[in-house]
Amino acid sequence: MKYLLLTLISLSFVSFSQEEPSREYAPGVWELTTVDVDWGNMGDYMDGLEQTWVPAAEIQKEMGIITDYAVWTSNNSVAYLALYYPSHANMDPWTEEQQAEFAEKLEEYREAKGFDAEDYEKISSSYKELRDIRSVELTYQINFN
Repeated sequence: MKYLLLTLISLSFVSFSQEEPSREYAPGVWELTTVDVDWGNMGDYMDGLEQTWVPAAEIQKEMGIITDYAVWTSNNSVAYLALYYPSHANMDPWTEEQQAEFAEKLEEYREAKGFDAEDYEKISSSYKELRDIRSVELTYQINFN
């Protein structure tokens, strides 16, 4: 009797494992940075991102490192910066060639906008006064079947 009961229980587990999965991971990964922006400085922070972070994301997109990016804000002075990598391999450290290509494209952007590396660095360094990075997370989309 004991063996019959154990056999029935083990068969019930086997039948559960054969069900179709109801969800699966979508390809790719979002890198989500959560940023606490000092109250009243969201506009200045967004202005800075528009001149630094967004062009850097556009260059990465042109290079095929990311395929999308986004910026969201909340009503409680929090910004969310997201980069979409089509695979984890795209998150590997950049090669010397990629670093050189990025630097060249960034310099072209600076020249087109009329500001030099000092101006760019000044904008980037002002972030320390405007915000604190709360977290950087890798997030995955789930598709339900």
